[in-house]
Amino acid sequence: MSSRVCYSYSQTASCRFGSQCRFAHDEGFEVANDSNRRETMHERSQTYAQTPLDTFFATFPKFEYDSSASAPLEFYRMCDEFGWNRENRGDRENREREQASRDFKDALVKQFNDIYGTDVNDLTSWRTLCQIVHVSPIPDTLESCREAVKATHVNIVDLVDTKTTGEPVTVFVSEVDLSQYTITTGKFFPRDNAYAGGLLRYLLRRIINPRRERVSRSGNKMQSRRRRR
Repeated sequence: MSSRVCYSYSQTASCRFGSQCRFAHDEGFEVANDSNRRETMHERSQTYAQTPLDTFFATFPKFEYDSSASAPLEFYRMCDEFGWNRENRGDRENREREQASRDFKDALVKQFNDIYGTDVNDLTSWRTLCQIVHVSPIPDTLESCREAVKATHVNIVDLVDTKTTGEPVTVFVSEVDLSQYTITTGKFFPRDNAYAGGLLRYLLRRIINPRRERVSRSGNKMQSRRRRR
């Protein structure tokens, strides 16, 4: 059994896997009565508990999940090991992959929420994002933080991965470069997910069909305006 604490158990004191869970069900999470020493289960679980992605991969005990690797790359590796081929549409393996894909997307969104929060008006969350995407100096106001983050082109999966892989988030010079990177790596972040908070919805951008770059007479690249839909 892993020494890491089960995320579900740490949050709700219950786990659908029971004694078969790969992660520890720590009975020691208690809330002190003394307000000066109060430590909530949630606060401690942020350091020690199983994450939403851990919870997802734990449902596939035959797969050796590497929590220090990129989450979508681990998902693709698992699909390969289980023989979940997209071309075999309609068979049992494909249905299993589709269900796993939906569950994985939910876990990815929940993981983002756990790391950065869900409140689009929370200054702390925006300042954290500024730090992650290498904005310097970090602005002091909400509006300035928003503008700084909006001016960057980053892959949202990378924003999640960086907390576990330790790899810095790459900032791209254009949406076109970001789109190419996303397609090449397969790091697609789910859109319109039911678990997406306000902050995440604000960040999600069009990366499959980015604004096309055109070249001006001076030879400089320019991004054309998207047609309204």
